Amino acid sequence: MTSDGAKTFIAKYPDARSYVKPSHLEPLSQLLEVHIEAIVCRKDEFHEMEGGKAYMPRKETLDKFAAAAGVSYNEAAESTRLEGDGCYVGRSQAMVMGPDGKMIFGSACEYEFDVKVRTLEMELVGKADWDHKDQYGKPGRKDYTELELRKELVNFRKVGRQRANTGARNRATVAILGMPTGIKGLFDKKDPDSKTVTFLFSRIIINAKNELVMNRMLDGMAGNAAALYGPQAARALPAATQPEADNLGPVSFHHAEDQETSIPGEGPAADDFFDDDPELSGKPPVAPSTIDGMIEKLQEWLGSEEITSKAKEGIKFAFARKERDPKVLADLIERTKANAAALAARKAS
Repeated sequence: MTSDGAKTFIAKYPDARSYVKPSHLEPLSQLLEVHIEAIVCRKDEFHEMEGGKAYMPRKETLDKFAAAAGVSYNEAAESTRLEGDGCYVGRSQAMVMGPDGKMIFGSACEYEFDVKVRTLEMELVGKADWDHKDQYGKPGRKDYTELELRKELVNFRKVGRQRANTGARNRATVAILGMPTGIKGLFDKKDPDSKTVTFLFSRIIINAKNELVMNRMLDGMAGNAAALYGPQAARALPAATQPEADNLGPVSFHHAEDQETSIPGEGPAADDFFDDDPELSGKPPVAPSTIDGMIEKLQEWLGSEEITSKAKEGIKFAFARKERDPKVLADLIERTKANAAALAARKAS
């Protein structure tokens, strides 16, 4: 959406907790656009802290925030190491796309998970006693047995590495979102678990409606399709438009006739229904000398400076698959002529 559209969307949520970055609401390049997302969360999607004075997002809630804000992670900075006996230290670094299209890196964050410290903490705090609840319906506490503590220590050793990695990612996410670990005043202690609050997040995305972006996307799709399924799959993709010489991608081998769907003998596609087989169509086959002439013309262009490098890639692609279909070669020649004319006009100006 545009900057004005984003501001209009934000105005619909006057009571929301906004983490929209001001720089995202400024005018952006035509290749980019801002996306605003509203996330509605329940009270039970947060951990209660400080007796209900603050609330910390749970792991799954933080993942929703990260997705809405377009957060990704720098794999080169991801690690988990073991220090001493049972102390795992995770490291992570989050990143988001900035308003200029470049990635912005957050601080590299670490999270320590010591299995012995966690076991000692459980021993001191005790476990939930659901037979004795307080006035808010929360369970009381009772002591662990020695056997239960030993089992918990073993379980912590099993999951210690993953817990350290998850904790580091959560910290990196919170850091790049500019969100405190515990959000104060989010809920009242007496509020039911069903009470909700809305959060707003912004992220920068590629403007897929832009003609230049669409052309490059189609170019990439044609190459991948041809690599996986052969040249026929590449032909099925629509040809990218070519408004100027700088925007000329690999020449497409798509034919307009392929798009026409009609019953044989009826409609505009009927005349060309059997074109691929000269015996069925009743039309004489194209002479080999004519095909060789087309290939010779393309070879001349390939060794000249009259066309762009992208157009040369299209010719090389045709030669690599030993193309001898006269329709494809004729279409390629017409596109290359247009390429040469556009480049000549650009040089003249």
